[in-house]
Amino acid sequence: MKTRSLRWRLTWVSVKCVLVAWLVWLGCQAWQLSRAHYGFWDESQREVAAQILESMPDGLQSLPQRERPAVPAGHRDHKMSWQVWASGRNVVYSVAAPDEPLKPDFRDGFARRNIAGQIWHVYSLSDPRRGLTVQVGRSKEMIANEIARWVGLSLLAAGLIFVLFVLTVWIVIGRSLRPVAALRDALRARPPLDLTPLQAPGLPTEFSPLVDAFNDQLTRVDAAVQNERRFIADAAHELRTPLAVLSAHADLARRAATEEERDTALRRLSAGVARAARLSEQLLDLARLDAQTEAPALVPLDVAPLLVLVVRDFETLARERHQRIALRTEDGRILGDVDLLGILIRNLVDNAVRYAGEGGRIEVICRRDVRDGIGGIALCVADDGPGVAKEERERIFHRFYRANGGGNGDGASRSSGSGIGLSLVARIARTHHARIHVEDGLDGKGLAITVSSRAA
Repeated sequence: MKTRSLRWRLTWVSVKCVLVAWLVWLGCQAWQLSRAHYGFWDESQREVAAQILESMPDGLQSLPQRERPAVPAGHRDHKMSWQVWASGRNVVYSVAAPDEPLKPDFRDGFARRNIAGQIWHVYSLSDPRRGLTVQVGRSKEMIANEIARWVGLSLLAAGLIFVLFVLTVWIVIGRSLRPVAALRDALRARPPLDLTPLQAPGLPTEFSPLVDAFNDQLTRVDAAVQNERRFIADAAHELRTPLAVLSAHADLARRAATEEERDTALRRLSAGVARAARLSEQLLDLARLDAQTEAPALVPLDVAPLLVLVVRDFETLARERHQRIALRTEDGRILGDVDLLGILIRNLVDNAVRYAGEGGRIEVICRRDVRDGIGGIALCVADDGPGVAKEERERIFHRFYRANGGGNGDGASRSSGSGIGLSLVARIARTHHARIHVEDGLDGKGLAITVSSRAA
C-alpha cells in the first residue's frame, strides 16, 4: 500500500471537509428554492407587480389595444411574464406574455393556471382609481430554468472557489511543513555518529513532542555509545597488563636454565592465565549488563541454595590459600534474577577470597533483616584481610577503581585486581532495588559488604 505524504493527507482531508460542507449547503439551497414560490418568489411577484403599476402613467384607458406582433423564435421571458390591462384591454405586456389574461377573473391575489399546457403561478394587482390591472406570472419552465441557472452559476463559482481553495491549502500546508523538510535535510546531512540534539526553529508545535522524544532517544543512544567506547578503552587497558605478564612468564619459561626456574615460571604463567580468564569473565558480565535495554524479570527465589553453590566453587581456591570459609544461612526469599544474583554473590566471595590473605577467614552470612520497617534479607560477606580505608569505601564500587593497600601475603597486591567485580555488585544491587553497606570486617579487620533487599 502506497504511503501518502503528510501534505497530501492534510490537503485531502481539508478538501473533503469543504466538499461535504458545500454539498450540504447546495442541497439546502436547492430545497429552499424548490419551495420558494411559497415565499421568496411570491414576494418578488408582488414587488414586480407593484412597481409596474406605479410606473404606469395616467391615460392608458384611452390607448387602443395594440395588435401583438409575432414573437420571434427563441424570444421568451426568462424570469417572469407580465401584462397591464386597462378597461379589459391588454395595453402593455412583456415580450412573450400570453395573449389571454394570466388571471381571467382579474381579482387581486395569487392563482395557479394551465395556459397552453403550462402550469403558471400568477399574481394580479389592480388600481381601481385608474382602472388598471397588472398581472405577473411564472411558468413551470421559468422556475425550472431559474433553478437550473442558479445551480449552474453556483457550480461554476463553487468550482472556481474549490480550485483556489485546494491551491491555497496546498501552498499553506507546504509552507507550514518547510521546517519539517529543513529538519529532514539536516538529519540527512549529519555525519553517521553525530548524536547532538536536534535544533528545530520554527517547527510547528504539533511536532515538538516528536522532536523532544527523538532528542531523548539521541541522548540515550549517545550515552550508550559513550559507555561502549569507554568500556572498550577500559577493557583494552585492563587486558594489556595481564597479556604482557603472560608473555613475560612464557618467555621466562622458554629461557629457563633449570627445571626449578621453569616450574616457577609455569606456575606464574598458570596464575596469570587464571587472572586473565577471571578478568575476561568479568568484562563479559559487564558487557551483558550494559547491553540490557529492559529491566530483568524479578521472580521469588531462595538465596540460600545459590550461596551454597557459589561457596563450594571457591572452596578449592580457599584451601590452596589455607583460608577458612564459614557459611551461615537462614531461609528467605527475595525478588530477583537468579543469573544476576549469582554474579553478585560470586564477585563478593571472590573479592573476599582474593584479598583476605594467606590463612585468612571469610564469613558468608544470609540472615533475615528489617528494612524501613519491612522484612527483608541481608547478604553479608566479610573477611579479616587488610581492608579498605574509610575514605575510599565509597569509591570501590566505581568501575575500574582499585583501592590502595598492602600486600596480601601471596605476592599479589590489592592493586592487582581488575576493579570490575564490585562495580558489578553495585550495578546488580541497583537493578534489584537493594542497598549496599560497607563496614569493618571480622575482628575489626578487613572488609564487610552487606547487600540488603526486601523479602518476596
